[in-house]
Amino acid sequence: EQLEMYKECFRMMDINKDGTIDKNDLRGAFDNVGVLMSEGELDELLGEIGGPCTYDNMVKMFQEKMSGEGNDPDDLIIQAFKAYDIEGKIDVKMFQHAL
Repeated sequence: EQLEMYKECFRMMDINKDGTIDKNDLRGAFDNVGVLMSEGELDELLGEIGGPCTYDNMVKMFQEKMSGEGNDPDDLIIQAFKAYDIEGKIDVKMFQHAL
């Protein structure tokens, strides 16, 4: 069930449907939910994958983060919410779309 969710998420983010999420795909995915990301933020997110952002590499990164390696799980959750934070609030429609 978790892997199916990852697969659907990857398909949504792979805007050009080439099997790899690049900076333009990532920018487009965030733009679609109304979040403008800087070049540095996009580079940082892609850098967490440790190679090309393919489905397999994305799942591996999520598994490592969920197992406690890398970021603290609480920090990861806080970072996810901060991605949708607009002056201390989260837009309901944007959040629902992301879910």
